Amino acid sequence: MVDVPAGTYPLGRADGPSDQRPVHHVTMGAFRMDRTEVTNAAFAEYLNALGLKVNGSFEIGDIGRRNGPREVVSLLSEGWEGSGRYPIIALDDDQARIVLGDGRFAAAPGYADHPVAEATWAGARAYCLWRGADLPTEAQWEAAARGTDNRQYPWGDNAPDSSKLFVSGRSGVTGPVGVHPAGASQFGALDMAGSMAEWTLSLKRSYPYTHLDGREDPFRAGERVTRGGDYLYDRTPEKQTVSHRDGFSNAPGRGHRHIGFRCASR
Repeated sequence: MVDVPAGTYPLGRADGPSDQRPVHHVTMGAFRMDRTEVTNAAFAEYLNALGLKVNGSFEIGDIGRRNGPREVVSLLSEGWEGSGRYPIIALDDDQARIVLGDGRFAAAPGYADHPVAEATWAGARAYCLWRGADLPTEAQWEAAARGTDNRQYPWGDNAPDSSKLFVSGRSGVTGPVGVHPAGASQFGALDMAGSMAEWTLSLKRSYPYTHLDGREDPFRAGERVTRGGDYLYDRTPEKQTVSHRDGFSNAPGRGHRHIGFRCASR
């Protein structure tokens, strides 16, 4: 993790889209944030730690389409009728890069250090809580990306290029985390533009931001804010800025090929 000091940080833009206005300031205590997005290997470790009753060996594409162990199907597959379980990751989607073999989960070959995709908002938060952390609020996320010098992008004010972020524009074509040091934020966080959009704790509500209006309540229903332009849909420089908060999709109960996450701790 990287350290983000206590202070007063700007949020939003005076000249940005309506959901980013007005520009205002938020005071927060010190916190820590993951240097990179959570990887497939790390999330597979979490799935194994859950102690699910897993029998046999089959491809993830088979989950939800066969009479496999209900514990796996109900937790890992979207749209399982009558399960009563909230999915944590949609491993039945062909964009997921975690496989199951010999009763254990593992990153698909060649994807261990790529950011995990298809985790639902609840699944992302469950992983962070398992680590003794939580999802960052969107104010924390922007502070970690923007720094104390009010930069436009995590790395500064220069326009995005391939040395600073990963953008492919092709579905499922992700890249490894942490390989663009030129794109680091002031505090050393990487991949805060490009790669995956990232879940935050915050409900999607208008500015000005205040944590007192219930937007940080994890038990309230509603879309959650994603931050950081992603590799697939948000390829324009405008959507790679630190203030961008209008992701392609924010549905918390589904996995998404373009949304990952990182954790924060106080």
